[in-house]
Amino acid sequence: MSNLLLICADTAISDNIIHKMGGEYTIWHVAHQQDAMAWLKKQQPESIIMDLDLLGDTAHDVLDQVNVSTSDSCTLIIGLCENPEPLSPALANRLDQLVLHHSI
Repeated sequence: MSNLLLICADTAISDNIIHKMGGEYTIWHVAHQQDAMAWLKKQQPESIIMDLDLLGDTAHDVLDQVNVSTSDSCTLIIGLCENPEPLSPALANRLDQLVLHHSI
């Protein structure tokens, strides 16, 4: 069985990730914070890829829901952004990895 991956990003980014990783993961794509929150109430993904430019400050809400929804701290959180400079240190510290868009 493949790992469960949540992608919270726009379609262009998601399509690229799905194309590269679709065989390794069962992938769920959402484009809005409220959809991610609802999905996380029912699922426990092994990994989450979040477009921080798309989510903005609501990324904290998604991360809070991950903490509530997962039974352990094994969920890998990857943040995507164009430029890491505007990210708050509090948000950056909650990510396992930060990837610049152009490197996907």
